[in-house]
Parts: sequence; C-alpha cells; structure tokens
Amino acid sequence: MLPEIKVLVVEDDMTSREMLSEMLESNGALCTAVTNGREAMEVIVFNPDIDIVLLDLHMPVMDGFEVLVQLKSNPYLSDIPVIVMTTDHHEKLRSLKLGADDFLAKPYNQEELELRISKLVTLRRKAQSAKQAKSDFLSIVSHELRTPSHNMMGLADLLESQNPDGEQRKLINLMKENTGCLTSTIDDILSFVQLDHGTDSTIAEHFSLRGTTQAVLESQKDSARLKGIKLVLSIADDVSDRLNGPSAYVHKIFSILIGNAIKFSSDGEVRISITEESLGDFSSRFCCCVHDQGPGVPTGFSEKIFEPFVQVKHSSGRTYDGIGLGLAIAKRMVEMMGGNINVTNDADSGSSFNFSFRCSLHGTAELL
Repeated sequence: MLPEIKVLVVEDDMTSREMLSEMLESNGALCTAVTNGREAMEVIVFNPDIDIVLLDLHMPVMDGFEVLVQLKSNPYLSDIPVIVMTTDHHEKLRSLKLGADDFLAKPYNQEELELRISKLVTLRRKAQSAKQAKSDFLSIVSHELRTPSHNMMGLADLLESQNPDGEQRKLINLMKENTGCLTSTIDDILSFVQLDHGTDSTIAEHFSLRGTTQAVLESQKDSARLKGIKLVLSIADDVSDRLNGPSAYVHKIFSILIGNAIKFSSDGEVRISITEESLGDFSSRFCCCVHDQGPGVPTGFSEKIFEPFVQVKHSSGRTYDGIGLGLAIAKRMVEMMGGNINVTNDADSGSSFNFSFRCSLHGTAELL
C-alpha cells in the first residue's frame, strides 16, 4: 500500500500513463499525471511536496534527461527521488550520472512498483527528519546564544562610556571584537538554517547596485587597511544601477566574498568587477568577480568549499577563523537569485570567485 504518497507520473504514452495512475491510486497513492518534462517541472515547482517521480525518458517538448538535469541541480528539489522507466543499458547509465535513483521496466509489475516507491519515499522521509532535527538544534542553540552575546556587547559599550584608562580600553576593545565574532557566527548559522529550509523572509526591493557595493567596501575598509590591502572596484559605465531584487542577498554575498578575500590575503589588492548581460525581458544577468592575491584554493577543493561547515587548510598549515558557512550561504543566495557561483585559481596571483545573479530593472515587475 502507498497511503497518501504523492506520485508524479511523467509519461507521454496515454495507455501507460493511465495504467500507472490507476495502479497507484488503487493502492492509496495521490497521483498526478503529465505528458512531458516541461509540464512535470511546472508541477514540481508549484508542488515541492511531491514524494516521488516516475519518469519516462523519450517525450516531446522536454525529455526525461533534461528533467533530471533541472531537478537534480536545484538544491531545494534535488532530494525528490526519481524512478526512470527504461530497460536500455546506456539510458540507465546516463540517467544514473544525472541523478536517477532507480529504474522500472515495462511491463510494470504492481508489487515491484509498490516496493520500489515505498523504499525510496521512506529513505527520503528519514533523511528529511534527520535534517530537520539538525536544523532545529542549530536554530535553538543560535537563539539561546544571541541574547547573551548582545548583552555582552551592551556591557562593553557601558564600560567604554566610563572613561577607562588605556589598558582598560584595550581590554574593552578585545571584548567587543570577540563578541562581534560570536554574534557574526550566530547570524550565519541562523541564515543558513533559514535558507536551507526555505523560510528566509528576505523580499525584493528597489536598490542601487553601486550604492550596495560601496557600502560593503566601506564596512571592510578598516580590515583591509590593517593588512595593507587595497580594495579596487570596477563597474562598467553601462551597467544598470537601479534594480528590483533582494538587496540584502547582494550585500551579504559581496560581504562574504570580499571578507574572505581580505582574510586569506596578506597584502596586495582585492579587485571587484561587475558587468551586465541584458536578458531582453526588462531584466539582466549581472556577472561579478572578486579576485584576491592570496594563496588560492587547494587542488580538489574548488567545489567542496561551497558545502556547509567545510574549511580549507592551506599547504602552509595555517588555519583561519570561522565555521565554514559563509560560502555555503553565498551559494544558496546566488542560486535563489537564478545564478551560479564558482572559483578559479591563478597559479601566481590568487583566486577569483565568480558569481552571477538575475535582477529586474527599476520600474519593472519584481522577480522574487
């Protein structure tokens, strides 16, 4: 039995589609059937609580391979299990590489179908429960730590107002610096939990791209000056400035990348560049790069560093502050804005973090 399991059947052959639907519904499943990949993606996007997808590969408009590409590349949908309906060996291999979870051959055996669906859905629900428990724990701990950290900062401000002598002021500044680091870590944990579960409440608004970028540079200038690092911003003259979008995301992404560039560099420059690619629908794709002259990203870490709680240890053996959430947060924010992010190494001159995002232009309908 498949009690109230939500199954999406993607099959262009009417006979097969109807037979599968009847077979599933007779065992308690809640079945939705569509005829091509495009319809399937529309259903999944608007109904992310689909439990499992039964996917034919050869269909008009959009085939099953493209559905796998789009579904498994979306961080919020990639855990939906997909059973591909094929017997061809090469198609199985290709589907596996694209993220398929299981296969089903025609003619369909009802008992086998039920077992395969039940197994995959059970595994997914267990994984979701474990993920939720972890997130709940992180959220509770973060909230519990935030209050005392704010109290410590308030206490430091109060002490600073009492005309402390030189040594006392030095200790107060140290107290504020460490409390600030703790508060930043707590904020990162909460941001990651919210993004990971789609509960982030950031909204689209009118903002200035140049103004937002300049504000980030202003907040980082003291850290850069202490290390003798020059911050260089290059925005092409024809890049649009007045945008509609989640300005908080743009600010946070630049803050993370520029902050990291300063942290991992000992001198030289951090260069920030922005270009624009018109999409022709009152929106544009903005391509950004943050380049530093630090030690670079070690071989084999170019993708792993965007995973949560991953920290890079350089060949020098030196480690850095942080819990390894910044780039994971940046990656999720970039993806929520319809873009992507990656890192490239220059053997002699550091790393370049490249990311893109899509925004509507001022005066047009908001995208998010």
